[in-house]
Amino acid sequence: MPGNPMGYHMSHLSCSVLLPKNKRRGDAMEEKRPRTADAGEASGSDGGGLVNRLPEALLVEVLSLLEVDDACSAAASCRALHAAAAAAISAITTVDLSEFAPSNAILSRILVGNGSVRSLTVNCSRLDDSAAAAIAKHSLRELSLLKCSFSKSFFVAIGEKCPNLRSIKLEMAISPDDLNSRYDGFGCTFLAPIFAGCSHLETLWIKFPLLDPRTGESLLTFIPSTIKELLLQPVSQSWARALFPTTISLTTQFTESLESISLVLDTITDEIVVWITKNIRNLVELCLEDEPVSQAYLNDDLTNVGIQALSLCNNLRHLSLTRRYSDFRRVNDFGILTLSEGCKQLRTIRLGGFSKVSDAGYAALLHSGKDLKKFEVSNGFCLSDLACLDLDKAAPNVQEVRLLSCALLTSDTAISLASCTNLKILDLSGCKSIADSGLISISQLSMLTLLDLAGADITDAGLSALGNGKCPISSLCLRGCRRITSNGIASLLCGTGTINKTLVSLDIGNVPKISGRAVIVIAKNCEQISSLSLRNCLFITDSSLEMLGSMGRDTGKCSLRMLDVAYCSRLSRNFLRHFEPPLFRGLRWLGVGKNVVERRGCRPSIAELLEKKPGLTICANACEMGCRNKFHPDIRVHQ
Repeated sequence: MPGNPMGYHMSHLSCSVLLPKNKRRGDAMEEKRPRTADAGEASGSDGGGLVNRLPEALLVEVLSLLEVDDACSAAASCRALHAAAAAAISAITTVDLSEFAPSNAILSRILVGNGSVRSLTVNCSRLDDSAAAAIAKHSLRELSLLKCSFSKSFFVAIGEKCPNLRSIKLEMAISPDDLNSRYDGFGCTFLAPIFAGCSHLETLWIKFPLLDPRTGESLLTFIPSTIKELLLQPVSQSWARALFPTTISLTTQFTESLESISLVLDTITDEIVVWITKNIRNLVELCLEDEPVSQAYLNDDLTNVGIQALSLCNNLRHLSLTRRYSDFRRVNDFGILTLSEGCKQLRTIRLGGFSKVSDAGYAALLHSGKDLKKFEVSNGFCLSDLACLDLDKAAPNVQEVRLLSCALLTSDTAISLASCTNLKILDLSGCKSIADSGLISISQLSMLTLLDLAGADITDAGLSALGNGKCPISSLCLRGCRRITSNGIASLLCGTGTINKTLVSLDIGNVPKISGRAVIVIAKNCEQISSLSLRNCLFITDSSLEMLGSMGRDTGKCSLRMLDVAYCSRLSRNFLRHFEPPLFRGLRWLGVGKNVVERRGCRPSIAELLEKKPGLTICANACEMGCRNKFHPDIRVHQ
């Protein structure tokens, strides 16, 4: 992935309650210090307080119910909570540190003394090889390392100290220029110690750009026979041929136990699919994705032949075949009908880029079995409302439907889906003909928690129906719905329904008529919101930001963790002053426009703000929330 020479991604994290006293930042402690009049009485002073009188076991029990970062925040209040938080964290079995990037010192303080942790997820962008001392624990069963760039010694430590490891997931953040020099022969020299030391390993995810086909051959030699789930991303065509040769049978190797395989390829071909179906006898899950730079040739593409081979996998439960930026022009209804006849137990179907498949093919899949729970089609150019008729009868247990950028779909599809009473996730993003009538029907789904209507033709009337409906929606995306206004947001959050109590993630970016009034309504009526995107809302002003930053000030806690205000052109030159303490307490990620980083003479500057808010990440790379859609090699610019 291309590097970013300008260093527009800045991250700075500190957790003062976990660092030694001589390393704590004064500003961070000032932000943590209670502001109420009776704060001194409740603190750990010699006078004693209510908290000190509570049994330590009770405090540990309460703090053990919190997330790690919340427990750390509580620890800053007084000595009693500090001791209780340390005890609670040391007994946690599942630790997820994916939303912020801890330093070596912070990670060590969190994990020190914890001999019970079984599942650990870490954002490793600020860690080096010495972090192995904190991460490598005998009790570990599942380890996920995000945005990591460790050397061989780190993986040697993991292999030696984590013999009970069942799952390891590696995700790299490194520039392509450094890849060959630092990670040549990755599979052989780096993963071999893990494969040798972790004899019970069942899940292996490698999201590394392994570009050398010879690496694939080495990796193939070392993959243990215990592996049941394998993910490789990305994989070049030549690398895939080296890893999966078609001339010999590998059923005596790791394929004997393999049940799930996920690959991101240059091009999905019949050759790869046929090899998988012939050699992986117990295949339960298959996920293939590609991004060809140009239209594939006939001999190097997926056709009906490959789809027919899949129909022989009678135990297949989960199938995902997607092509981005292009389409599968050599697969039509005939291949899909054959698939539906052979695979009767599919629970998950995900198809993307099948431009020649019509309603007949999609309907055959939907009616092929009663076990279907997840159905997704993206860029289904021939998919229309007819395919979803009587879906509640064909797939009575369906819980997730995603129909992305299917231009022929209208509100009739939304009305049909309203009869699926078990539906929890509905994504109709890019379906521009979905209008208010469809939204009115959707509003009666009593189990719906995620709704994405990006680019839909809905108005304020539709939002009013949703605001008065039954949906307990926690995540709502209205990005690019150009006909809605601030009045619609008011109707949504001030209605008699449940959404104003359950909504925690809202995206109203690229909506031209959204103004500061909508932000004020959100601040007043939706205090539990944790993620808010206002990207490219041209009428957002400083005063509305100040109101948003004051949320939870009376209670001492603000739930907002991620905010995107990139390209809000009405914000003043010095709008970052509204993010200084005590406003936006707890904010972890802030998206700003690239021009904000390039400005000179702003007060405060980004560096000054990061100094005052050690737990804040500021990104100007046009990332989605939390930078989860991009890796930045310059993430360590601010330490």
